[in-house]
Amino acid sequence: MSKNIEYCNLLTVSARTTYNSIGSIYCPALKEKIVFNARGFHHLLYESCGTPRKVIEKIYKLTLLPLALPTIKNATEVVEERKIKIRANRKKNSLIKDGVMYTLVAKVGRKKPVDVRVIILRIGNGNFMFRSIMKN
Repeated sequence: MSKNIEYCNLLTVSARTTYNSIGSIYCPALKEKIVFNARGFHHLLYESCGTPRKVIEKIYKLTLLPLALPTIKNATEVVEERKIKIRANRKKNSLIKDGVMYTLVAKVGRKKPVDVRVIILRIGNGNFMFRSIMKN
């Protein structure tokens, strides 16, 4: 198990560098710019309630992260749009605001293409933010 933890720690450092270099990317399906901010990276490592994800789950999400950009670029439509209530920031006592989660799906990858789902979050009238990634 310690090898998984070591690998996860190395992967986290590497993924954070890559993630921080993205900044934002245009999404044709939403006709908006998607921002890759600290809140999105935090969600890859922690559940919505703030508890850390299991090591294997972190590895899963972080290894899929390089497919986020092609998924956002290649998604032709919003597959799902869900209205939610969400805290304005990660602080426990922050205001709860209206938000919308958008699901984008695209088949990406060179050798073995795979269906990837990316979740985009918008709180109120704020930026469209990367939220999560998973296989579809």
